[in-house]
Amino acid sequence: MIRLLSFLLFVVIPWSLFSQTAVWDSVQHQLQWRNFKIHIPPSYNNSVPIPLVIALHGGGHDADTMEYISNLSQKADASNFMVVYPNGRSFLGLRTWNAGTCCGPSVTYNVDDVGFILKMINKLRGQYNIDTNRIYVTGASNGGMLAYRLACEHAELFAAVSPVATTMVTTTPCTPSKPVPILHIHSLPDTRVPYYGGYGTGYSGIYNPPIDSVINVWANIDNCLGSWNIIYNQNGVVGKGWTNCSSCSEVFVYTTSDGGHSWPGGNQTANGDPPSTSLNANDLIWNFFSSHSLNCIPSLIKNEELKQEIKIFPNPSSDLLNIVLPNEKVISDIIIYNSMGEIYFKTKTSNITNIQVPITKLAKGIYLLIIFNENITITTAKFIKE
Repeated sequence: MIRLLSFLLFVVIPWSLFSQTAVWDSVQHQLQWRNFKIHIPPSYNNSVPIPLVIALHGGGHDADTMEYISNLSQKADASNFMVVYPNGRSFLGLRTWNAGTCCGPSVTYNVDDVGFILKMINKLRGQYNIDTNRIYVTGASNGGMLAYRLACEHAELFAAVSPVATTMVTTTPCTPSKPVPILHIHSLPDTRVPYYGGYGTGYSGIYNPPIDSVINVWANIDNCLGSWNIIYNQNGVVGKGWTNCSSCSEVFVYTTSDGGHSWPGGNQTANGDPPSTSLNANDLIWNFFSSHSLNCIPSLIKNEELKQEIKIFPNPSSDLLNIVLPNEKVISDIIIYNSMGEIYFKTKTSNITNIQVPITKLAKGIYLLIIFNENITITTAKFIKE
């Protein structure tokens, strides 16, 4: 029992704090009824496929607590995706996941949490118009560990994975069937799952592999070339990783210098570490998820033919970015985002076909260029500021 307490990041939150209506559902697995909480954004239209984000709670927590600490339901409403919060199996009132070497009775009794998640996905696909090319998984602490395990064992299902405040503890070598885009988020002051590895300050009793080692494993799995690059470095937040990987995959790790064993930008509970205030994990995660799809085409791209006609040079660039547009195409807006999803540059083209964007003051890193036609995204491209 005491080992489970190390994963009690926060106290359970009363239902009365939620003003939004949730849908509860369940599936039978291993002779147990396993339930999950579904948040459907108000803009959901059953005739249009919707992305699905699976959010896995930490050990000792539950679906309600995960919804509270992450604020993912609010992000889902703003960005139009469905989010589901599964419950781990309860032992003496505490819920954990079997992610490999962690955690608690779920490992001791070899609970098949992977099988449960697969059944849940199948049921959701049968009841809602889920975009099967855009199913994503994230999780905190023990939930993040299960997210890694799902990526290792069922890569064919997930367009991208983003574990938070966690590490990878699979008991067998990770050999996914395809490359998987990975975004890992971690606060350096986290003492329960230390970034540099080892045994944490809690009572879990497990060894936590260092995060850099985990990220290097995924860089090898995704066939990333060269060494990692710093892509963001502001206000105590550092982002680094690889973009030159196979099958449209990328591998990133973002760290904060504040916070603890918590969800950056989220809510703190009475027993939990304070969350980082220098990073909003939801914004970063959704910016990452929304640029990946199982069909290996970034989900924002709607017109591959037009993409080939647009020229962006030089790339990389240190001072000036040239954007040459087709003469016969009607382009309304051009927006440049940094890796955090923040807008750096926005302009209306007014039938201009050659645009020069000064980027001298831009920090070194990777940026996303999005071109719109009457508010519809028609092409995206990435460029590097040297």
